[in-house]
Amino acid sequence: MLWDYIFVGGGLSASVVSNRLHHFNSSLKILVIEAGGNANNDESVMWPNSTNLIGGEYDWKYKTVPQVALNNRNVDLPCGKALGGGTVINSGGWIRGDKYDFDLWGDLVDDHRWSYAGLLPYMKLSEDCPVDNPKEHGKDGPLPIQGIISTHREFPLRNQTLESWEAVGVQLLPNVDGNAGNPLGIGDLFENKLKGRREIASNNFPLGGVTVLTKTMVAKVLLSTPTASSQEPEATGVKLANGTEIQGKEIILSAGAIRTAQLLMLSGIGPADELKKFNIPVRVSQPDVGKNFQDHGLFASLWTLKNPSAGYAVTSPNPLWNLPQYGYGTPADFLVTTSITDKAGLAAAIEKDEGKKPDPKTHPLLKTNRTFNEHVFMYTGTPDGTTVTIMLINLLPTSKGSVTLNSSDINDVPNINPNYHSTEVDKFVAREGMRLQIDFLSSNKTALGRDIIAGELGATGFTETFTTESTDAYIDARIAAGLASTFHPMGTAAMGKVVDTNLRVKGVKKLRVVDTSVFPVTITAHLQVATYATAYQAADIIYSDNCSK
Repeated sequence: MLWDYIFVGGGLSASVVSNRLHHFNSSLKILVIEAGGNANNDESVMWPNSTNLIGGEYDWKYKTVPQVALNNRNVDLPCGKALGGGTVINSGGWIRGDKYDFDLWGDLVDDHRWSYAGLLPYMKLSEDCPVDNPKEHGKDGPLPIQGIISTHREFPLRNQTLESWEAVGVQLLPNVDGNAGNPLGIGDLFENKLKGRREIASNNFPLGGVTVLTKTMVAKVLLSTPTASSQEPEATGVKLANGTEIQGKEIILSAGAIRTAQLLMLSGIGPADELKKFNIPVRVSQPDVGKNFQDHGLFASLWTLKNPSAGYAVTSPNPLWNLPQYGYGTPADFLVTTSITDKAGLAAAIEKDEGKKPDPKTHPLLKTNRTFNEHVFMYTGTPDGTTVTIMLINLLPTSKGSVTLNSSDINDVPNINPNYHSTEVDKFVAREGMRLQIDFLSSNKTALGRDIIAGELGATGFTETFTTESTDAYIDARIAAGLASTFHPMGTAAMGKVVDTNLRVKGVKKLRVVDTSVFPVTITAHLQVATYATAYQAADIIYSDNCSK
């Protein structure tokens, strides 16, 4: 059988694109091949307190190579291994990010379709959002979006938390909405859930009419041999790990930023020196495959409550926590996003990395207030209810890593090197974010610092704790010892370098990539919104391309 489209990887992107293509033309023969299983009706993954999520059967359980800037630690990097991909195991954050990032993307590839204005219609099309702002939000999409406000789960310290953020210079956003293109400030925390229940992409975009193979690994893409009339190879199908070959008119890689890069290289498309190490014939020398790997680093700290018996922590015996809405999602009042106020310090860090003084009028990190850090103050901590947690997420890392081959076998996980925290800018941004959090939680200028928080709990291996007197060296050491992944891999088949703006792999006919691999710039947000919008647009592009032939 000759398939019209073969998708390699059945995650979020494949679910959306295959569903949309079938909707456009139900006679299309579409095959989705997924390495994991089908979790669509598995109750063990459906709720925030489910136990079959990170580290469970639907997680690839990846680890990075030793991270030099993180005390040579191997960092856990979970990724979804099931139909629906990451939507099976993620926290469901529905966070759009900064308009500036998408406009930078559109400018970089010289295609307005990938700007904020170009992607906004797809962002709106995907969502059923509780915010009444039709210019920025959709109400009729297949993805239900909930916020803290819309689920009526304001937490006990909401007023003090708001006052404390404002006391350290962070302001409440209009409509408490960080998803309207300018996230800098205090916003509601939105999640892609319905009364707490997980929304899996392959449920929201049903695959009826699409043929699905689960628990099936693809070893490589099959490419035609050069002829006198055409030296450019053409994708003709895929070869499974068991040796079976399946033929298709067009192949779409949607296996995520790690496996998509690996599959390209195993198919002979990638850096020539990398392929030759493993005796893989070089079909297309493409040095950028596997490069530009980015992920958001996350650092969490625990803070002790002055009066645990007040029942502020969700692990306390406070009867408030028995109300159903408090089990619907992340136990936090707000999602807070900040820039860097110390521009001179940022410029000095840039100079150390780049070897020359940056021009504040033209440098992309200086000429406007970029979205650098995300802060989530959560009512959860140690099981005894005596602590709360704050998370710091570096949304705009300048550190870039790579995915490289470990062997010529698809069953061998590639070398994953995010290169976390390897630049002076990333270290500076993390310090600034941590100092803001210390101020927020422990200074006399805030309600939390005066009345609620006794101090930071501390970390194993350190005799000090975070205070307003903490040195740069101490903050650096703590972050090096504790930085983790936010599980947002992207960029390894970047648009403009590996794929064109129609998502076609350069130098190969009838082969595309549709997943977070194609993001050419860092998206300063959790990746679901951008990934759904990319997939929606990809479906339109692919269908339009093939209708015009």
